Amino acid sequence: MQRLNCERFPCHFLEQDCSLCFCPFYPCRDERTGGKEKDGAWCCDSCRIIHYQEIADMVLDSLLNGEAVSAVWKKLEARLK
Repeated sequence: MQRLNCERFPCHFLEQDCSLCFCPFYPCRDERTGGKEKDGAWCCDSCRIIHYQEIADMVLDSLLNGEAVSAVWKKLEARLK
């Protein structure tokens, strides 16, 4: 899903899924996502993972089904390997 009227669109890439505007895993501190430490804070500018439709769907479905954020992160970590 894209929110074309969002003032930040596209925040990462044109085909992004915007179902999760804010990452529930911030700050993940996992450089495999493309994120990195910058000026003492976790910077997600290069992370696209949460905006791929397959990932956004999995995360949103899992959270809406009552799974803990930590459990959903573990599922996502398995995909990063």
